[in-house]
Amino acid sequence: MPSREEIFVEYLWGQGVFQEQDIVGKNCLTIGEIYSDGAAYAMKLKDRLMHAGAAQCDHVVLFNPGISDSYCDLTDVKEAVGSLSYDLIIVLSGMETTRDIREGVRQLQEICHVGGKILVTARTPHDVSSRVSLNAYEDIWRYEADSLAGLFDRCAVEMSAVDEAYGIVCALLTRVEQAAASKSFLFHTREGKRIEVGDNVPQGYFNASSVLDAIGIKYRTDKCSMMHNYLDKYAFFLEKFRTQPIRLLELGVFNGSSVRMWQEYFPRAEIFGVDIEASCRQYEDERIHIIQADLSDAAQVSMLREIHPRIIVDDASHIVSHQLLALFTLFDVLPRGGVYILEDLETSLNPELFEDTYRDCPLDAYEVCARIARIAARKVPDDDSIYADHVNRIGMETELVSITKGSVILIKR
Repeated sequence: MPSREEIFVEYLWGQGVFQEQDIVGKNCLTIGEIYSDGAAYAMKLKDRLMHAGAAQCDHVVLFNPGISDSYCDLTDVKEAVGSLSYDLIIVLSGMETTRDIREGVRQLQEICHVGGKILVTARTPHDVSSRVSLNAYEDIWRYEADSLAGLFDRCAVEMSAVDEAYGIVCALLTRVEQAAASKSFLFHTREGKRIEVGDNVPQGYFNASSVLDAIGIKYRTDKCSMMHNYLDKYAFFLEKFRTQPIRLLELGVFNGSSVRMWQEYFPRAEIFGVDIEASCRQYEDERIHIIQADLSDAAQVSMLREIHPRIIVDDASHIVSHQLLALFTLFDVLPRGGVYILEDLETSLNPELFEDTYRDCPLDAYEVCARIARIAARKVPDDDSIYADHVNRIGMETELVSITKGSVILIKR
């Protein structure tokens, strides 16, 4: 199903925003990766531009966990294109997640010829995803028509448009010779208000990038700050183990990016990754061990106790019964001070967005963790739920429960 950004770009195309004289014989660039029906929409747009007479059309892939050589954000555009410059640049995504947005915009303007066009799309503070869809990934910036155009101090505004229904804004800009003095006020999602963009962007407790997050970005794991934004929080608890000869068990291997991240972050650790897919064995490496197992099978999960990890990360199926089976079976094997991380709780917290097969238990994973937190706080084993034995046992063994966006971190006493 096409995304709202794709639909909006298609609408603009139909309205004649893309003029023949801006395409025929011109060098074009599309930036950002938006998927449509399993294929990259940017590739479809590239084909359309070439069919319309473009001399060439290049594409820059921004952060994508499935593409190891993707670039990080708009501040990498100059590195991606080298000495090339363009007559038409279409920015499909990236405005929301580029931390140094002024630098990203500077690079976009630098690679556009004077007289060339830049079409930029972005999400507004009223983006529908913040109201009715999964807000699993953390944006930094949101835009209104004036603030989006105002960032581009070396461009003149040709037109701007807003899709109020979906919270999408775009601006068509023409590159000019002289820069105009301007101040930019953007909606900062973590502040919840418009702020002036400059050197003094407000910083929260976890806003300073950690070594772990930098490694996560390097390996393109969706745990990093470009997507779920887990790693700066994890580093707060895991840094103390960094040089220790520990064992880390991660449930769910996917494309191997996470186990490679752990391998580099913990240079003396043995990393054990578990996945149902035999193909994940390709990610075995020095200190990385891949185990094929079905995490819905109690006997197979129980066998993982023999690893005796100090850290456990559950990033597997996100099916509640699998999450609870792993937690109830493996938490006890952690040593004192061990860490259990249960990721991607959106299947518990957003039931309207996930089919019932994810929520296949009387209590979801988040509710179980909340009950464990209550026992840990009171140190009275008085839970009376269907999982009381497990909740009371784990709660009494838990020193700390930390809840962050999308995940829960349990520290064993």
